[in-house]
Amino acid sequence: MFSVDVAETSLPVIDLPRTKFNRPYLPRTVAGNTSTRVAGGEEVEECRKSVMNVSHQFPYICMIQGQCSDHTTSSAQLPCDMIGCDLVTFEAKLHKYSPTVADFVKSFVGCFTTSEWQAINNDASSLPRSDDSILKEFYLRWAMKEAYTKALGVGMNVDFDSFETRLIGHDVDSTNVDGVWKASDGIWGSIIKNMKHDESNGQVKHQFSLVGQVIRTREQKSDVVLPGPKWDGEYWVFTFLPLVDDGLSNSSKQSDDTASSSCVCICKGPFNEEAVTSSDSKQHHVIIESLTLLELIQLHGMKAV
Repeated sequence: MFSVDVAETSLPVIDLPRTKFNRPYLPRTVAGNTSTRVAGGEEVEECRKSVMNVSHQFPYICMIQGQCSDHTTSSAQLPCDMIGCDLVTFEAKLHKYSPTVADFVKSFVGCFTTSEWQAINNDASSLPRSDDSILKEFYLRWAMKEAYTKALGVGMNVDFDSFETRLIGHDVDSTNVDGVWKASDGIWGSIIKNMKHDESNGQVKHQFSLVGQVIRTREQKSDVVLPGPKWDGEYWVFTFLPLVDDGLSNSSKQSDDTASSSCVCICKGPFNEEAVTSSDSKQHHVIIESLTLLELIQLHGMKAV
């Protein structure tokens, strides 16, 4: 354990402004480089060149920053000025009211649609998953939904069962919104399979991206108005980054599919169909930098004592 000597801080501490839904954002500094975000009747002007989002779950903190395209792009590329992330740890909070993994997960049944709930509980053979598989699928499905609502800027202020997240090529075969869900080995199985067969170099090796659609299933009970998507032409990219106890997962350390203790899900969009199907999927990968708390303190010119 160590503490920080605030007197030794060489950089100022900045308190970022927040929206009515408590989302921090970077305000505009140069005229013209702004993105007006509308959510629940509120408008904020933030720096579109540096849209950011934060998530934390002990012992990790994740911050993402997106450099968004100009709004005057071609019809193949919608302005990607929404980005959100959620960090989850594969741990069941067991207590006397939820003594088993099944009991713990079941307490969240009201946050998922019927298809999502079936995917959480059943494998590719439509048989019940193991406790470990259920836990991972539950957290990854939750992370997708929360990363999406954080990208919209409303976070937990919406009913999670009022929309459904679908991964194209994983949950459904095509972009047909009425398509039938197919059974699979789960998102985590796809992540592990991808990591074992990915021989590329650099940061891309430790992440897995899929294009998804978000379908509105019912009206909101709350007064929060979702600012999209339009359902008939917008798509979102979900990127998964598995973590181990000492940071980003490494295939040389990963002997089985239980090695990672946590995972980050990043939701980025919106895109239209042409943008996500006509270009190299590697364009959706993110640049990763991993720092320990001590390294972060030193980076900001502070002294750990």
